[in-house]
Amino acid sequence: MSKVDRFFKISPTEYNSYARAEWQLYVDNPARAEVSLAALKDLVVERALDIGCGGGQELIPFVVKSSAFGIGVDVVEEAGRIRRELFSELVEGARISFVRAAAEALPFQAGSFDVAICRLALPYTENDRALSEMARVLRPGGMLLLKIHHLYYYLRKMGSGLLAADVRSVIHALRVLASGILYHATNRQPRTRLTGGETFQTRHLLRRKLVPLGMFIEGELPDSNHATPSFVIRKSPQRGA
Repeated sequence: MSKVDRFFKISPTEYNSYARAEWQLYVDNPARAEVSLAALKDLVVERALDIGCGGGQELIPFVVKSSAFGIGVDVVEEAGRIRRELFSELVEGARISFVRAAAEALPFQAGSFDVAICRLALPYTENDRALSEMARVLRPGGMLLLKIHHLYYYLRKMGSGLLAADVRSVIHALRVLASGILYHATNRQPRTRLTGGETFQTRHLLRRKLVPLGMFIEGELPDSNHATPSFVIRKSPQRGA
């Protein structure tokens, strides 16, 4: 689920502004598209999926430069029109579609996509179900570009909140930290009124979750950092769809 829709409860107008701003940041930095293509240089991409897509900008390198068919998925319905407008302004006849759906229940057949992108949506989902769905819809040998919120992200947020005397920010960070610590200790993600639905992930946790799904971390993207790591993940070529 989109962090904007679930946690910030903004209006359709505000969300459209957010989507346009994120889109423009991506378009103004062509290196981001080149990085995605470089990470998948040995993969023929004919079908691409963006989970928690926002404005859908992460599909640009595949839809525009590789002529792939792209599908963006998000729970926010209001941005559907603006996404189509943005792509039509960028390239006429772009092969793109948008679907309202949750990461935990992707409405696609197994093995439907060569690549899936999920940037900072996983922390707001039921992780086990979402990762299982990502693995299911990828074809054998397909790849997942996954960006997460690490423990350090929320430690930094808590520190900033303390310095700014922002009590709500500190409480939010503490709740997520408690949820993530329980998740790592028990291997079960807590989703209660006390902990909320948000959690952090680490490389260690992802490895533990990915192995049973026939997936493995192959590397990291250049924008990876301690707070928000970006992973290149491959589905085993021998893994059945």
